[in-house]
Amino acid sequence: MVSKDGVCTIGGGTGMPIINQALVRAEFTNIASIVTTFDSGGDTGRLRTDERGRILAFSDYWRSLISLWDNGRQKQLWQEMLTYRNGRGQNFGNTFFYFMAEKAGGLSLVDELFVRLTGTKLAGRVIPVSLTPANICFKTVSGKEYQGEHFLDDLRMSTDRVEKVWLEPEVEANPEAIKAIAGAKTIIICPGSMYGSVLVNFLPQGIIEAYKKSRAKKILFTNIMSVANENHKFSQDDYVKVFGKYLEMDRPFDLVVMPDFGKLDQEKLKKVLGFYALENSFPIYPNKKSQYQTLVADIAKIEVQNWRLRHSVSKLTKNLKTLA
Repeated sequence: MVSKDGVCTIGGGTGMPIINQALVRAEFTNIASIVTTFDSGGDTGRLRTDERGRILAFSDYWRSLISLWDNGRQKQLWQEMLTYRNGRGQNFGNTFFYFMAEKAGGLSLVDELFVRLTGTKLAGRVIPVSLTPANICFKTVSGKEYQGEHFLDDLRMSTDRVEKVWLEPEVEANPEAIKAIAGAKTIIICPGSMYGSVLVNFLPQGIIEAYKKSRAKKILFTNIMSVANENHKFSQDDYVKVFGKYLEMDRPFDLVVMPDFGKLDQEKLKKVLGFYALENSFPIYPNKKSQYQTLVADIAKIEVQNWRLRHSVSKLTKNLKTLA
């Protein structure tokens, strides 16, 4: 059973906000959302470049912050405003939270200022995994090395898979992140870029030790589809192997949650999988003979407008209620 109080989510990108939204709808409280701060793609990358890499990435922070917002009339307007991009592709959310961080005295203090400004109620708090800027670096099986999270995205269709990932410079974890892991009753590892949004959160010094010591129930939500350069045709066993390597644990999770493709419209699924195959992307299927506890659940949906597979907030909400 999962306690509705004291959940800690770990991740970034677009996966963590989906999990957070489902937790909020399922009436979980006191959610601690630990997010990566090393993004270097798009407008975030341009902003960090302008500041010579001396600032944290804000995009994952404010997306997670909005996802913890209890439903209210102003939420939709704020979401539209923060995701707005001008003709140059500049994102208002990044600029706004850059200002907020300076005004509050640091990114970790922004949520309190944001609550005062909007009058909203949050179902938890967002915690930057580190308060020191750094870049994601990785080495591929061909021996090539890259510096910058954006290269992971640029090479997502390449079969030259990531072999090793690290941070430059090495940075210490935010003490609040370590405290959140230590005090959590449940830890949820969210879906997302396996290296760029998820595993990177364990690289700051102190996080792995805190995670290993934690007695919380640890749950991994896998991706729906693979990314060629990260988790090509993975099963839950492959996830456990990679995470176990970095976390120095044989069994880093108590439960792995995976999508049940059999619950989807099979004609539409065949069509959308055809589009994904053109990107060298394939379903994350469970190994039915796995020794690891696995829940294959109806948590995915097909977005016909863009022909993409996504985690469904409403389906996740139902499943999280059954776990509580």
